Amino acid sequence: MNQYWVPLDSKLGTLPVSTQQYEEHLEYQQNVLKHIIDVGASLRLGMDTETLLKRVCVAACAALRFRIAALYLSDGAGYFRSCALAGAGVEEEEFLNQHPLPEAVVAKLISEEYRISDSYFIPAEAPIWQEFPVNTFFVVDPSVEIFSSSSDPQISSNGFYYWRSEDLMIVPLVSGDNTLLGFLTPDGPLDGLRPTVETLSLFELFANQAAVVIEGSSLYEEVRQGSEERAALIEIGRALSAPEALRDQQTVYQTIYEQVKRMMPADAFFVSRYSHANDNLSMDYLIDEGEIYPGLNYGELQPWMRQLLLEGGIFSTQQEYSDFIGKDSSEDVIGSERVSESLLFVPIHYGVEVIGILSAQSYQTHAYTQHHREMLTEIAVQAGIAITNARLYVELREALVQAQASERLKNHFLMTASHELRTPLTAIQGYLELLGDFGHTLDDESRARFLNNARRACEELVLLLGKVMDASRVDQDRVMLTFTSVHVAQAVQSIVEILEPIVAREDRTVELNIADNFDVWVDDLRLRQILLNLIGNALKYTPPSTDIGISAESVSWQELLQCIPSLEQRLSPPASGHFVIIAIRDWGSGVSLEDQPKLFAKFMRLTGAINSLQRGAGLGLYLCRQLTEAMGGHIWMESKGIDGQGSTFFVALPRC
Repeated sequence: MNQYWVPLDSKLGTLPVSTQQYEEHLEYQQNVLKHIIDVGASLRLGMDTETLLKRVCVAACAALRFRIAALYLSDGAGYFRSCALAGAGVEEEEFLNQHPLPEAVVAKLISEEYRISDSYFIPAEAPIWQEFPVNTFFVVDPSVEIFSSSSDPQISSNGFYYWRSEDLMIVPLVSGDNTLLGFLTPDGPLDGLRPTVETLSLFELFANQAAVVIEGSSLYEEVRQGSEERAALIEIGRALSAPEALRDQQTVYQTIYEQVKRMMPADAFFVSRYSHANDNLSMDYLIDEGEIYPGLNYGELQPWMRQLLLEGGIFSTQQEYSDFIGKDSSEDVIGSERVSESLLFVPIHYGVEVIGILSAQSYQTHAYTQHHREMLTEIAVQAGIAITNARLYVELREALVQAQASERLKNHFLMTASHELRTPLTAIQGYLELLGDFGHTLDDESRARFLNNARRACEELVLLLGKVMDASRVDQDRVMLTFTSVHVAQAVQSIVEILEPIVAREDRTVELNIADNFDVWVDDLRLRQILLNLIGNALKYTPPSTDIGISAESVSWQELLQCIPSLEQRLSPPASGHFVIIAIRDWGSGVSLEDQPKLFAKFMRLTGAINSLQRGAGLGLYLCRQLTEAMGGHIWMESKGIDGQGSTFFVALPRC
């Protein structure tokens, strides 16, 4: 070969002219024919596409004596990707796989001015190299290091580095309907001389063989992929229609992910759900490299999130996605904390309503095509039905639970009402009957005592019914509150004076320890109602002669959070930044640990209270909690449930 290829000033070399050169050329043609026959035989053996394309590249290099040959195929998404390489190392092959050629670049390289026969030859001195940085195989990013076998770098007019010391040949791979499937390109002959027109023609023979492989493979792949996609959609449909799909959506999401992986690259996959009521997007499911991670709430929707929610999108590189969201996407990496290079998003619809997002992500660039988007959109339709059905099921189950709870509350209330209201009604009825039957024989003192007892029974009945009415108003948010500055010591003292007769009769002592400068921002009447309930309970449910302690202290918002961390999610700090905590302490039998969680529930009376002589509707503590929280405060109790150590009820209210 070295003897008969002569460099010329023209685009291509000359043919041999001497007898010796002719004989060598004949041997060369026989060698080419042998490789062409070998590739043709391989086609009949039914090798897989990847192996056959690699064999075409190897045969082309060996037959035509070129150093390297690469075969690029169109991915249908705007790029030509290297799918077979001969004569290069692993490093080069991996690099080419990660750097596909844009269609716009290929379109310029195969312009008519470079056409020779059915192929294209771009000499090293062509002016096109000043237009964009290209080497024999790929566009070079200035931040990327090229493998060591490259020539010394040059700098183009736009400042990009590029490697190009050789001519460029492009031999198109054309289908039967003249569609450009890809191209075969070598990296220069071993002798360093330019090839001839005949060399291009021989390369076209290898390209034609590759085109046959690709067309056959494409037909087979279409059938296989179609079958695979139908099977995946059937599997997803089966999983979504199963009864357990209503109760266990995580399993449904896992099934969707497994089927998505059958149809497209999916190193990571997540499902996000959109709430129209809160205009909020939350991640329900995230799996990254096979590991499932907890979901998260995105908080306030950013404009780019809303665009993905409505339209979806395909991003071929991490930089494309960063440009779309307006910041470095690596700042918000979750899951395995690897940065995704390709990202695919599609909205989840139920009818015309958008209810979430499906996303598949890959750690390889340019991983997704429009076909992948169409398939994921089809899956999103089924996911929308599953998510909506599961939500309706949950709502129905919650409604059933509420209905059952309401039924239990109603029965409990009727039992409590019949028990608690019967006593004052019986007393009223009894005294009225006594007055009716024996009124004319009773002295004035007896009649007055009977009437007074009947009146007290009526007042007790009115009090019980009043609590029921208050509870109903609280539940319907119809309680009117008038906020003002209330002096804590005065409010407590007024309640203690009301209860003084009971305290004196039972020989009790009420210890007060309240600073004179504590003022709270509350409704005065409702604060007194709370204090009357709590102090009254301390007197009702403790033995006579047992002392009661009432104290108050001022704490900051941060100090209160240290005591009750969960308050941060339910309570806002007051304008003053401080709370006044009123504590009512008794030394009775206390409340068992089992009973404490249900102490503030509606119509709830503990077993010991139901069996005691004290009457009540089970609404006092429920009203205390509702009214306290309505005034921006919090109520809780502490007790070890040990007889003699009693209980302490705490009421934290905003300090003025």
